[in-house]
Amino acid sequence: MKGKLVIIGSILLASIAPQAFANEDPTIAIVNGQELKQSTLQFYALERRQIDSKNNVPMNQLVDDIVNMQLLKEEAHKNKLDKSSDFKARMKFINLSMLSQVAMIDFLDNNPIPEERLKEEYDANINEMDVTELKASHILVSEEAQAKEVIEKLNKGTPFATLAKEYSTGPSGPKGGDLGWFAPQRMVPEFSKAVLSLKDNEYTKQAVQTQFGWHIILRTGKRDGTPPTFEQVKPSITASLEQEHIQKHINDLRKKAKIEITPQKPQ
Repeated sequence: MKGKLVIIGSILLASIAPQAFANEDPTIAIVNGQELKQSTLQFYALERRQIDSKNNVPMNQLVDDIVNMQLLKEEAHKNKLDKSSDFKARMKFINLSMLSQVAMIDFLDNNPIPEERLKEEYDANINEMDVTELKASHILVSEEAQAKEVIEKLNKGTPFATLAKEYSTGPSGPKGGDLGWFAPQRMVPEFSKAVLSLKDNEYTKQAVQTQFGWHIILRTGKRDGTPPTFEQVKPSITASLEQEHIQKHINDLRKKAKIEITPQKPQ
């Protein structure tokens, strides 16, 4: 679609904006007489979460980072780096990016997706949702050579559960490797692909490597699962429809605008 815009973090940004722009914005530190505010810390924490959502940095470390940035900022001013053409170009882009995000947030705040529309989307797609559940066991080892050794013993008839208790380093090892019932999408892609390719009571003849190690997988069952409730999938439906909502708004803006694009030379 011409002029398509990808929204990066706008909904997450919206969730923190009311706090950041509250009437009270306490000071978190004073560096060479310059007050650093809570709102700055909040936006920095948000940025860190967007980069790595699983990395919870202690708040005192975030404050130290802000202090360090202020010191570097002062040094940049001292060396007149803020006067450089490179800095000015970067600031123009940052201004463009931030104001476009704020505009999207404002549009969504003033034109929210009605609850009825969200439910319509849920009802229209509930029957197409993949709710297949699989049951499997696995043996997790750290080395490929050891995985091959386990497979050789399986081929000779040693029970899977016996080998899981002996070899597996995963938490399911003492239970014979049993993982119970699960939706394929809950597992890492390599694991899910392997389980889906197996038939019931069949195990992988080659070990499957993931970020956790080497897996020998035994599939033991397949069944139809229970479709998720509206409340469970409401956040993802909302995000999807908001993307469409924003894109339509942008398309409308493009139709009203006078746009002249200069042909670009190949990079």
